[in-house]
Amino acid sequence: MLSSRAPFVLAVSLVALALGGCSGQGAGTAQIFVEPEDTITHGLTAGAGNENIHDGWSVTYTRFLVVVGDVRASRSDTLEKVTDTGVHVLDVLRAPASGYVVAELASLGAARWDRFGFDLPNAAKGAVPLAPTTDADASFMIDHGYSIYFEGSMTNPAGRSYPPGAAMSREAKVITFRWGFAAGTSFDDCSSVDGIAGFAVPAGGTIPVKPTIHGDHWFFSNFTSGVELTERRAQYLADADADGDGETTVAELKAFEAADAFPIPAYNLSGALGGPIHSAYDYVLAEMRTIGHFQGDGECPTRAVLP
Repeated sequence: MLSSRAPFVLAVSLVALALGGCSGQGAGTAQIFVEPEDTITHGLTAGAGNENIHDGWSVTYTRFLVVVGDVRASRSDTLEKVTDTGVHVLDVLRAPASGYVVAELASLGAARWDRFGFDLPNAAKGAVPLAPTTDADASFMIDHGYSIYFEGSMTNPAGRSYPPGAAMSREAKVITFRWGFAAGTSFDDCSSVDGIAGFAVPAGGTIPVKPTIHGDHWFFSNFTSGVELTERRAQYLADADADGDGETTVAELKAFEAADAFPIPAYNLSGALGGPIHSAYDYVLAEMRTIGHFQGDGECPTRAVLP
């Protein structure tokens, strides 16, 4: 059985030790919570609003697992650094109301730690679940080497599928999906939605720091940087169902050419992390590398592909 408690190693740089950590300012704690965006827990609805899917589809998730770890923070002024190397498998669809506490960075100098980052790594041996995530969830992610896995469905009362090359469209009111990806990514230089970098530690107190997982980026019409200026569309997912069985698989995503799935100018596929976009699979994989956020809708703009 995998332990339900996540062991972690707290590494402090030699510079921090030399400076005494607190620098005479007192000390406090940063408690790191991971929480899901409500697009995961409540789904997405069809409509014309900024947060709606614009082409008539509504989406509901029934399972949503992510891997989170290697939380880190540093100060530009003193060069102090602190890292928690624990890696956790989290069922974010069923996250506790207050989120998952994945780390506590204690005895931090009471000041602004202006650089914060975390990883969404590919699962490997040693990743542990936090309740209510189960041992079976963790084993599933480790066995497949996934960083993210989700299941769900999308519905449209007037839904139709337009597979490329097909002579006619066909009715498609419900499309299901079960997708797992080894999309390991690091997220750094996180700032709040107001552009405030990192977090400020209160002397003698605790500051909540919240990496946030978003659940709608594979419906974006572009790869956003900063404010999410995009439209959300889901029709490509219905069109990718080549065999018409009502489920769009990863194999069907790989077979669906990007030029057919994401026509210009409705989509802009420039700026993807990890390589060019040749298929719908490439697009979804690249969007997976953008789902890590900070304090809700804040950005972590420095991203890198993890092995």
